[in-house]
Amino acid sequence: MFLNHHIAKINIQEQLEQFFYKCYQQFFWVVNYFLLILKDKKKSYIYLVDIRKIMKNETLIAYLKLLACEGIGVLNARRLIEHFQSITAIFDEDQKFDSFENPVLEKRFKAAIKELDMGLVEEELQFILDEKLKVVGILDADYPKLLKECPDAPIVLFYKGDLTLLTQKSIAIVGTRKITTYGKKVMQDFIEKIAIYQPTLISGMAYGVDVNVYHLAKKNDLPSVAVMGTSFKKYYPKSHSKYYHELEENGLILSEYAGFNKLVPELFLRRNRIIAGLTKATVIIESAEKGGSLSTAFFANDYNREVYAIPGRTTDEFSKGCLRLIQQNRAQLLFDLEPMFFELGWSSSNKVLMNDAPKAVLNLESFSPTEQAILKCLEKGSQHIDDLAFETALDMSVLNAELMMLELNAVIEALPGKTFQLK
Repeated sequence: MFLNHHIAKINIQEQLEQFFYKCYQQFFWVVNYFLLILKDKKKSYIYLVDIRKIMKNETLIAYLKLLACEGIGVLNARRLIEHFQSITAIFDEDQKFDSFENPVLEKRFKAAIKELDMGLVEEELQFILDEKLKVVGILDADYPKLLKECPDAPIVLFYKGDLTLLTQKSIAIVGTRKITTYGKKVMQDFIEKIAIYQPTLISGMAYGVDVNVYHLAKKNDLPSVAVMGTSFKKYYPKSHSKYYHELEENGLILSEYAGFNKLVPELFLRRNRIIAGLTKATVIIESAEKGGSLSTAFFANDYNREVYAIPGRTTDEFSKGCLRLIQQNRAQLLFDLEPMFFELGWSSSNKVLMNDAPKAVLNLESFSPTEQAILKCLEKGSQHIDDLAFETALDMSVLNAELMMLELNAVIEALPGKTFQLK
């Protein structure tokens, strides 16, 4: 037990803690503190003990014990919590299962309790206290609302950062770990276009699409959330540790796993249901036909959430997964963003207006005479390549070469139909 953690690590019998726990249950409206006087051979020690800290740890210990019960799992754990309406009541020695209409689960749970390794639970609690991890249980008011709607939502979440980010508009962005140049481009364009609504971006902090979500969120001043497939004892991948640490201060990191959970590939797959459950919409940037990110789309389908997929060429390996989702009606083709904004309720009143922001003035003197001629035409607005050729009197081959260089230098951008405009 961990009463000793709050009274200068003096060893107190478990019965004493239980005594004050029962007193707290009966008299919590009267007092939240008590004086504890201990004596040894030389002198007396007086401690002011905050009972609320004991109660907080009692709840946390109960969650950890339930996580550590072999063979119970998330769905059965939720059945137990929903039945008893208290996480601590589940482990009450006097608890009766008379009204619990699931004899198989009752038998399994009682067997798991007998085999429970309290050493693992105590070690994990000490780690949580030492690392100052925050914890939110499924019975808590601040547990993420959208996630709580999911039947297989975790019973408890460990986190660092700002949990209130999940009360704002958000979107999950996932995809392959082997993101292509095409994927990076469409992803950058997509996030830049949604940035005016200031959504929280949710992903998994793996290689490829995930870590690009983090970088693009930072570039566009958007909050981001990373859902881990490991416990806080092991950041994965290790090379992203510095990004995790930054999110502790300026974002949010979540995990449902305790340190005693064995690190196996299935944990990452289970993690994907949290990504899908935290938000109303999931976007798949790129995926192979059997890519792991497709599981996030399937979870979102099961939760009746919106799924969008970026199309690509049928011959591209990492577009096939997205195309398959679209073909099977598991995802909407993401091309025009306005329907997505409408479906998510991101109205124009939610936009961060940038019309009043000072616009960068194009310094024509830094360009060649040929480039200046082209840019002066484009200052009037978008122009078709034929109009540019007419106004600049440039040969078409020269004009094409100049336009290509201006586009590569991000000065102009090409529009459909051989039309160009300033970027």
